[in-house]
Amino acid sequence: MDIYLKREKDISLQEWLDYVKTDKDLVLMEFGEGINPITKQKVKIKITGRVLFDDSEIIYKEGNIGCDDYSEKVLIKLKEIAKSLGAEVFE
Repeated sequence: MDIYLKREKDISLQEWLDYVKTDKDLVLMEFGEGINPITKQKVKIKITGRVLFDDSEIIYKEGNIGCDDYSEKVLIKLKEIAKSLGAEVFE
């Protein structure tokens, strides 16, 4: 992840999902779709804790929350989330 939130005690998945429910700007989208390169069939993949914000994907992974290729708007949102969860933003 290019940017992520972290704190001393890992952020639990449940804590992240509870936060997402309170933030009207975040949309929980735990499934992604793609094409299997071998079979060419459409596949649906579960990505637990994945949310969309301003055309960017924010991912929960191993107690951290973050994303790649972020905009200034995403950086501001991640700082807001970090403050609420008692975490720090790392770039």
